[in-house]
Amino acid sequence: MRRGGLGYRGARAIIAASLTAMIYTGSASAQTGRATPADTSPTRPTVDYVMKPGDTLSDLARAYLLRVSDYQQVQRLNRVRNDRRMAVGQVVRFPVDLLRTEPAQARVTGFRGAVTILQGGQSATPTVGQIVSEDAVIATGANAFVRLSLPDGGHVTLPSQSRVRVGRLRTILLNGALDQEMRVETGRAEASAAPVRAPGGFAIRTPVSVSAVRGTQFRVSYDDEGDRAATEVIEGLVGVSTPGAPGAGALLDAAARQGVVSAKGSAHLTDLAPAPELLQPDRIQSAAAVALTLRPQGDIAYYRARLANDAGMIDAFAEARSKTADDAVVFDQLDDGAYFVRLTAVTAEGVEGLASNYSLLRARNGLSNLAASVFGRGRERRYLFRWEAQGAGDVHFRFQIRPVSTDPDVRPVIDEARLDAAEITLTGLKPGDYEWRVRATRQAFGRILETWSEPQTLHIGR
Repeated sequence: MRRGGLGYRGARAIIAASLTAMIYTGSASAQTGRATPADTSPTRPTVDYVMKPGDTLSDLARAYLLRVSDYQQVQRLNRVRNDRRMAVGQVVRFPVDLLRTEPAQARVTGFRGAVTILQGGQSATPTVGQIVSEDAVIATGANAFVRLSLPDGGHVTLPSQSRVRVGRLRTILLNGALDQEMRVETGRAEASAAPVRAPGGFAIRTPVSVSAVRGTQFRVSYDDEGDRAATEVIEGLVGVSTPGAPGAGALLDAAARQGVVSAKGSAHLTDLAPAPELLQPDRIQSAAAVALTLRPQGDIAYYRARLANDAGMIDAFAEARSKTADDAVVFDQLDDGAYFVRLTAVTAEGVEGLASNYSLLRARNGLSNLAASVFGRGRERRYLFRWEAQGAGDVHFRFQIRPVSTDPDVRPVIDEARLDAAEITLTGLKPGDYEWRVRATRQAFGRILETWSEPQTLHIGR
């Protein structure tokens, strides 16, 4: 597999170096201390620097290292005898754990619903363009979403019911590489990571896994009740490390259409479920609730649907899931309009599969509060039938009433084909049992919508 000119082995080496760097730079990135592995450690990650005219190791140390004296480690590592007589163009390896960093910043590019950001000891609703820095905690409520733009042009989206901490946002001064890390405390995070120069990287942690990449699209979720994490790769390559698993520290490489399930003491690869198929995708959703019925597929626990105003799902505003794999995904309240829906299948292990995207047309066309009233006596009795129309725009009605019968071919005694008012008054109905119904007809999105009410019963005594 190749992406951006980086071969599979090269990508795996970069991911492994990134994970190792996380261990070494945990304190150095905060500039409160540094790890000190042996200079000759074969696993100690380094970054190359090409010497320029006037460069010396001591000058570079003052500009780019945590401590000036650290240049001696660089000198020994590169077997340099005189750091003031180095050739222009000479490649020098700098241990990553010695490098100075400075804080970088992410920004809020959009949000919907109940979103809070805890930052600097204060919790508040975000604003578009707001700066988000290290240690900020972002939480989303039901049907809430927030999107962050990262310093390198990548982005992270937090769906509903999620809590994510910004673990690290750092620029490595030596070459401007970015080191970025998010920590999913509960819920989910979806990332599109831009290609990053070494020794920077992008990682999403959970309490039981670390997923590290360089330029790809992937998702990470964490179930705090089950203490289980899932990493799902949409595009590219992701290396997942699971502390405590057999061979802890070793990577499971997940390619596109693969996922990793991580728990304390175990981790395994799995294929992502195929994208769901929406039945009757062209049907206008006109009922009281929007119900999305999917074609059944095996080994699925439930389906998830997300609604947005744009095909890229950037302006997402609602999310729902089916109860089981056999149930529809239902949105109880949705205004009329044109939308986009993204559908995914989720396995019993909590792994979310590939997504399918559909346009969705919503035009409410329903009937409610159907009632019949009687006025007068004997031959003067009048029967008032009323109902309410649900939906926007011009509507007309059809009213039918017929004797109750097991014969489906019994004709209506009254059939008014076009009514503009949501009521009709009848006289002269003979004693007996009747059932009546109403049809609402309106036009939306260039199509005719017709909805019949459920039959209502009426008993007329002598």
